[in-house]
Amino acid sequence: MALHIKHYPEDYRTVYNPIETVLFETNTTPRGYTGFAYLIDVYRGSAAAANLIGRLKVPPTTDGYGRFDLSGIMESYLSSSLGTLNGSNINEYTVASNNYESFVMKYGWLHYNGGTVTIDMDQTVTLPDSSTDSSTSLITLNGSLPNYRRDIVNFYDWQTTNYYSKYIPAYLPLIELFNTKKFLTNSPNYLGTYDSTYKPTSFSDKNQKVRLSDEGYIYCLASTDIKYVNYVIKDGSSISVKRFSVGSIVSSIKEIQIPSAPATINAIDPSNLQSGSQPIITSTTTDYSIYLSKTSLTEYMTEYFSFKLDTDCRYETRRLEFLNSLGGFDYYNFTKVSRHSEDIERKFLKANPSDLNTSSGAIEYSISNREKIQYYTKSSSKMKLNSDWVDAKTFNWLLELIESPEVYLLDDYTTPTGTTEVRRIPIKNIEGNWEEKISSTDNIFNLSIDLEFSMDNYRQRF
Repeated sequence: MALHIKHYPEDYRTVYNPIETVLFETNTTPRGYTGFAYLIDVYRGSAAAANLIGRLKVPPTTDGYGRFDLSGIMESYLSSSLGTLNGSNINEYTVASNNYESFVMKYGWLHYNGGTVTIDMDQTVTLPDSSTDSSTSLITLNGSLPNYRRDIVNFYDWQTTNYYSKYIPAYLPLIELFNTKKFLTNSPNYLGTYDSTYKPTSFSDKNQKVRLSDEGYIYCLASTDIKYVNYVIKDGSSISVKRFSVGSIVSSIKEIQIPSAPATINAIDPSNLQSGSQPIITSTTTDYSIYLSKTSLTEYMTEYFSFKLDTDCRYETRRLEFLNSLGGFDYYNFTKVSRHSEDIERKFLKANPSDLNTSSGAIEYSISNREKIQYYTKSSSKMKLNSDWVDAKTFNWLLELIESPEVYLLDDYTTPTGTTEVRRIPIKNIEGNWEEKISSTDNIFNLSIDLEFSMDNYRQRF
């Protein structure tokens, strides 16, 4: 008997896309037995018996192959990791532990030859590279890649050998810096100008705008080589680099979240700041970038990701946080006029009017008598938001917001004690007027969306 794995996915598989494995038993004798079927035992974390989460079974195709899709059983063990809001002395990175999971698979088959079941599990399998093993492992991410999207990484792109490595921080020659080692976001990122060591000398005006009070994080796959989180900050004509040292990132950590919005950056524990003091982003800051590095400033491990400070406050800014297709969270500020409305649903019953005088027996007709009584009132909060004028790349990227299954409004709130904080309000549904824009034919435009909050309000019964 010789059980082979003919197809096996690479690590960092997006769990809401197919995660398929193909088995093949080369010995035709057991394959011909009554009820022959391939088996895979799936374990969470390690192959300890207590970690077994399920056994999958598929019959062979007419060609003898067993084709499994593991995504259904795996996706139940991933969720999402939201960043802390209103923190103080927070870490320079946080493990996004809910965004990924490791699984171990063991293989075998069963049949009913002779009228009784025979199960042969934990077989040594031959892998696609001709090596052998008694089990395999797989790292999965809370991602869901589109099959086709013009400027966004697609599921078919992800099948390219080692494509996921573009998102794992690693030291590269400077010439490759802006082509690989990306953060887990599809948000447009515009390059400015740089000196010979790739230190920024200017920033693009097209980068995503943030306010000094904004909270937020940027997500990336982890590497044990990461030693510093670096913020390149422009204050007027001066550009400086503020560095936070990173504690040891062990190999079991696969994804991290890094403060990316001004208020969150300014909440990082200053004890790990290599020079200067908090706050590092102030009212004089106009632009800043984030990148990860090894020990030296020029041992770049990721791209620069840049933001622009927005001081336009003519309208109330509405900031949304949403799960993107790569499994991280993105943010976007709607800075133009917004409108709040309520959809109200009422239910009534019809009752006899209370116009009979119980003392005299006379009927006292009155215009005030009520025949229809309201016994149910529900109101649903909605909000219409309008973006600033944006280019084609930003407009097309915002489709990820409209179709995201997990969206929050980050609401500026004054507590009963008088302090100001940001609260996370869940959004049930988003509708928008999105259609793809082409930069060669379209210039600038804005996006209007309608939000429906995920909670309802109820009133008293009459």
